[in-house]
Amino acid sequence: MVAPRTCDGCGADSVGNEVIRAVALRVADLKARGGACQAYGAVLEGSLAGKRIVVRPFMWRVGGSLASAQASSTGEIDVARDVDPLNIGRRSLDEVVHSVEHEAVHIAFAIPSGAEWNEMLVNERVDGCRSRSSVVGATP
Repeated sequence: MVAPRTCDGCGADSVGNEVIRAVALRVADLKARGGACQAYGAVLEGSLAGKRIVVRPFMWRVGGSLASAQASSTGEIDVARDVDPLNIGRRSLDEVVHSVEHEAVHIAFAIPSGAEWNEMLVNERVDGCRSRSSVVGATP
């Protein structure tokens, strides 16, 4: 069996202009939506402004699954840029931004990571704020 490649100790890359622009656009959209969207958008904005969003070169393994991002309560967000070489493909820019948003929700609402129910709750909030049919100001 091939040991999974981990990246807990990998050097971080600076967040590129493309990611900065994409996150800034999401922040503007989240602010316009108000409610819970605006609440986690503020965390996202603070993390971006404070240069606390870090892009790692590859995914790392957490238990039996692949993590796309990790966050700390102080606003640091580590995001995986590429898929682990044991898997296929590269992550799109939108997938990276989605991961950053997901972790901002964890921070904004103090939802612990890991438990499947918590992850589903966070994804529902992110997906609700990304939906074109979302009502501005509605709390997903």
